[in-house]
Amino acid sequence: MTNAQKSMIAEMRRQGCSYAKIAQSLSISENTIKTFCRRNRLAKDRAANTPVCKQCGCSIEVKDKRKPRQFCSDKCRAAWWYANHKSPSKTEYSLICANCGQPFVSIGSKGRKYCSHRCYINARFGEEHGCNE
Repeated sequence: MTNAQKSMIAEMRRQGCSYAKIAQSLSISENTIKTFCRRNRLAKDRAANTPVCKQCGCSIEVKDKRKPRQFCSDKCRAAWWYANHKSPSKTEYSLICANCGQPFVSIGSKGRKYCSHRCYINARFGEEHGCNE
């Protein structure tokens, strides 16, 4: 690896480029780039990767060796979850309870048989049709 390539790697790494992108642009093995960067303590620029709050969009302070936070405060976290409490990835299924015969909605699972724990207990151990839910 030449000195020109080393300086180019250092510059690209400071700009926030990934190991793969640097390796592809310089036609050098990705593992060689990783080793060079680790030995010379070349990390991505933190300013380029500053996370922002999901609710208000303000920047969040990053602490070393910790999972990056998604919200700047508990107030923003609570507001975001209140607005997005229903997960769009889970499907709602309209089913009929095997014990009381009433329709109910099951989120994410079409294998449910009972509308409640009480109906399950009544169906399994007796007191048929004793569900009030």
